Amino acid sequence: MDHRENFQQIKQRIGLYFDNELNPQDQDDLLSLVQNDARCSKMFNKEKNFRDFIKNNVKRPSVSPDMIQSIRDRIKIV
Repeated sequence: MDHRENFQQIKQRIGLYFDNELNPQDQDDLLSLVQNDARCSKMFNKEKNFRDFIKNNVKRPSVSPDMIQSIRDRIKIV
């Protein structure tokens, strides 16, 4: 495995971590790697900051209960 593949795998694992898709052992392994490798720590923090920014700045429009019921009614008709 070359350096670029390893970088991509770590990046993918970080994404899976934030999506809660890693099992506990893989989470522990990743966090250990992040603590012991400055480059991995930088990637991890960059992803965390990006996700925090999105979570705090992108607002979902609220949907009224009437609209939800209207959609449910239309689905039942089809």
